[in-house]
Amino acid sequence: MQLSQMWREHLKAGCPPEMRGLDIAGTQIGALDAEITACVSACVTHSLKMDTRIERRLHDIALALESYQDQATPEVAAYCTRLNKLVSAVLVNAGPVIAADKDAGRDASTGDTARTAVRPGVRRR
Repeated sequence: MQLSQMWREHLKAGCPPEMRGLDIAGTQIGALDAEITACVSACVTHSLKMDTRIERRLHDIALALESYQDQATPEVAAYCTRLNKLVSAVLVNAGPVIAADKDAGRDASTGDTARTAVRPGVRRR
């Protein structure tokens, strides 16, 4: 299933009322949903610049969603599963990971810029 279709289905399904006010991955669920939606939107429009900070945050969110969906009602589990599928799709489709720190990709001794790291199994566009 394409990312844009998964995104539309998630938006259509909405957030279960029992999720409101809960924190997952240190963020209230409404803000977390908005954070993931922003990443999905940027990924769909090919404007997401995946850096190590964003990648680490998405991995943290995925782990938190996995652990939460095991202890939840069926509606909440379905919501967490949809969010987690979106997070996973962004991680796969976002393109190469760049250094989060502006100077992290530079070799101080030579002034050369290091190559952009690419996740295994992901082809460059």
